Amino acid sequence: MSSNIYIIGGPTASGKSDYAIKLAQKINGEIINGDSMQLYSHLHILTARPTDTQGIPHHLYGVLIGNQTSSVGWWYEKASEVIEDVLKRGKVPIVVGGTGLYLRALTHGLSPVPSIPTAIRQECRQLAQELTEEEFYDLVTQEDPMIRGVLHQNDTQRLTRALEVIRATHQSLLETQGKAQKIVNLNCNYFVLLPPREVLYERINNRFFWMVENGALREVEQLLAQNINPELPIFKAVGVPEITSYLKGDLSLKEAIKLGQQSTRQYAKRQITWFTRQVSEAQIVTHDLKS
Repeated sequence: MSSNIYIIGGPTASGKSDYAIKLAQKINGEIINGDSMQLYSHLHILTARPTDTQGIPHHLYGVLIGNQTSSVGWWYEKASEVIEDVLKRGKVPIVVGGTGLYLRALTHGLSPVPSIPTAIRQECRQLAQELTEEEFYDLVTQEDPMIRGVLHQNDTQRLTRALEVIRATHQSLLETQGKAQKIVNLNCNYFVLLPPREVLYERINNRFFWMVENGALREVEQLLAQNINPELPIFKAVGVPEITSYLKGDLSLKEAIKLGQQSTRQYAKRQITWFTRQVSEAQIVTHDLKS
């Protein structure tokens, strides 16, 4: 007999957390994080981690520190454990997030990433160092179009891995995952929130300004004070590069806010591209974010 779980995906600022809490209240659910940046204990405000949980248990939020890294495989293992525990207690798991690779792992399964020849690995890493982030993103998505909208332009580590896989196997990283067996006996009810784009962009602009006014600057300042390797994923979180430039005196606050808003909108656009491809297996929910 299969067990029901719910997956709620969508671009940043699309109202996933509120939607999930309302659903959890109706179906006796517990919420599991499916966002790679909300795994970190830092940047609570800047990554929009849920604050008012209304008594609904939330899992896998703030479980990593800045010098730790996550991966699809690590998250999949942890999420599987939580899902099993929630089901054993008679509750309904609700996985919420905007990291497409994580959600795809639940619906399609996950297989070990194939071994990569040393020459290809070195070549890909050298390209990642030599090219700008935009140039490297364009290169990877030209060779592996399936990755476009799945990985953030700033996520050099995972983009490098995707390039290694496509060059070594001539298959997308997503295709290698598709060969795996997913968690057995799970019936995934998949919802994707896609508000009107103009409404979403306005919400993004307003939310980023609110974040800056309510502690995001202090969060990034504290992160920088830890002397963590700036190449680690946490420094690629949307808004961190812009605020860092402001704190270092390279941008005015007004410029940092404008660029942070722009970066977030671009990220949302890539997420929309990814999630609209899931229409065959997901129910698209359009709403104006007012209800």
